[in-house]
Amino acid sequence: MHTYPMTIAGLIARLQAYPQDALCLATFWLADDFLALDATLTPEEIEAAMDIADDQHDADVGFNWFTLGTAIERMREQ
Repeated sequence: MHTYPMTIAGLIARLQAYPQDALCLATFWLADDFLALDATLTPEEIEAAMDIADDQHDADVGFNWFTLGTAIERMREQ
């Protein structure tokens, strides 16, 4: 089990465990994506919202603008 959110370095390290020609499918969201939804977020709030998004992740839904926005709303409610 991996702890999220992870850093770019953590993602690279995880990917390096696989051959470079291994097939994969991924989604990739950055702090800038959270800031696009709410430019007032601090780095700590972004990390908290990422944690909530990960905790609430539903593989049938995935991560999308709605789920990121919902994570921000839940972070603000805490």
